[in-house]
Amino acid sequence: MDPELWGQLTLPDAGHIVRCIGDAVIRARTLEDEWEIARSYLDSQSDADASDGSAEAEIAWTRFVTVRNDTLTLKPGLPDRPVVVRPESPIVILPGRWGRFFVSIPLWIRFVSGAAGKDTVMEEVPSTVLPSTWFGDIGTGELCYALDVPLRRDVDPVADPGVATCEVRVTNGSKERLRFERICVHAEHMRLYLADGRLWTNEVRVVFRGTDQVSQLTFRNGPPERHPSGVVVCEPRVAPESSLIKRSFTLFREITGF
Repeated sequence: MDPELWGQLTLPDAGHIVRCIGDAVIRARTLEDEWEIARSYLDSQSDADASDGSAEAEIAWTRFVTVRNDTLTLKPGLPDRPVVVRPESPIVILPGRWGRFFVSIPLWIRFVSGAAGKDTVMEEVPSTVLPSTWFGDIGTGELCYALDVPLRRDVDPVADPGVATCEVRVTNGSKERLRFERICVHAEHMRLYLADGRLWTNEVRVVFRGTDQVSQLTFRNGPPERHPSGVVVCEPRVAPESSLIKRSFTLFREITGF
């Protein structure tokens, strides 16, 4: 976890501090018993650097009343909804087989007050603005976020401080081929771990049972198997049951009619 981005903020003697995480530009300053926080979203780091200071009058600050000499810490979190990711092309898993996949999930940024030795989340914002998408049918579907980064078969070699890596193991427990073009990952049930210089979630295991498209989800109770010494940095928003039954795939035939 990059200490230049995450952790307790140390403010300059005058002005405000700026952090760029993902597409988010975060600004913070303090005055007496208040923290003032502003955020914006820009296309590039160079744009953020160029705009810092030149557009001071246009910054929209939100004021949080706390206590004098309060600390402010930036901590990573996971999205508040499931995320939907597509492979670069439809994937087929044969009956009785399984595949391992990796999802890069943009982080949420939490502003944490440390007043009186107690952590209080003042605000949280996405590091990248994600479009909404509906996954499933009208009656039983879920509102999710759509990811624009494809589902991968291996870990991205570049550790991005603005994302967490999620390992998903998909097993085809049916007697038919599992051919899918979207998968829904329930980020709200996952922990966040720090291991090997990057952020990971706990491993997700999905078992496809057949044409009803209802899958069994299991969340590994601990850090990723490949990083057993990972340290917890964020608990799940919603603690999962030992096993969940969820719709997890958009099957290719739903798109093609075949």
